[in-house]
Amino acid sequence: MLEKGAGWAMGRDGDQARQLFGSWRETIAPIFDVRPLAGDWDAGFHAELDRHHLSTALVGQVATSAQHYERSESLIGAVGVDHLLIQRYEAGYTTLDLDGEEVHAGPGDVLVFDLSRPVRSHATDMRAVNLVLPRSLLALDAGSLDRVHGTVLSGASPLGSLAGDHLRSLLKAAPTLEPAAAPDIAKASAQLLSACLSPALMRESEAPATLTASVAMICRFIDRRIGDPALDARMLCSAFGLSRSALYRLFAPIGGVSDYIRQRRLARARLALNTSTRGRGGIGKIARQFGFSSDDAFSRAFKAQFGIAPRDVAHLRLSPSLEAGDGSLANWLRHLT
Repeated sequence: MLEKGAGWAMGRDGDQARQLFGSWRETIAPIFDVRPLAGDWDAGFHAELDRHHLSTALVGQVATSAQHYERSESLIGAVGVDHLLIQRYEAGYTTLDLDGEEVHAGPGDVLVFDLSRPVRSHATDMRAVNLVLPRSLLALDAGSLDRVHGTVLSGASPLGSLAGDHLRSLLKAAPTLEPAAAPDIAKASAQLLSACLSPALMRESEAPATLTASVAMICRFIDRRIGDPALDARMLCSAFGLSRSALYRLFAPIGGVSDYIRQRRLARARLALNTSTRGRGGIGKIARQFGFSSDDAFSRAFKAQFGIAPRDVAHLRLSPSLEAGDGSLANWLRHLT
């Protein structure tokens, strides 16, 4: 049976608004830590959340007063889900801070969050359609998935309009979908959204057009061999019949081949730390899984890249800092099948 989560009505005075905000903050905590914007925020604060569990996806609608939102390393570690949140803004505006780069979205735009990545944002009074999908459902290569965080499809573009219209239709159909059909519908939705997102993730401007296809092919090879300790420039030259200087020229626009391999290994390791159930020695296993020669080398590279030690991510993930009752959003997120 498809499950539905409840929302709340508008607060009518300060006390009601503060109580409502406490309930809202607790419910949304698995995805974002929220706080009101400065000023007379409790004058009519409101928050509504409608959600439907489709076995392999969550779809719903949210409407709230203006707020700050943050998804921190500690929150990522505490919940540990490998999903994407895709929103179609119906009303209002949001500004995201992605490592110092501002991203804006407004009515009609489709915005993507990678829930394994940190983000800070603030939004006006807003209403949006939400879809949460496991990463594995997306028909995108690993490199594209790494870049999807913060992607905005303009509602004025054909692909943005198509993606947004589909999200609205899915929300409308969700309450009456037959349970047996829900997984196939979620999979089809993921395929359509992947097709809409793919052109925005190609990033052809990062390299000359004549080189883009070659770089993409080599990047796919790197992702397939990412756990091989022998993966390096020499292996790539041998596999693709390139001289070392030609390989370096291909990767110069994106920071160099060695740096790219290291970043891909760290990105995959970070995701594994955030989403896997780990026992004793788990960090060492992850280090070896992604081609690092030793635990120390992995820990140094990880902390230099992300500003947090792997063991600290592991402790956060293993700490039951968020309650997960059967009907909670945290439980729903953790048990998408």
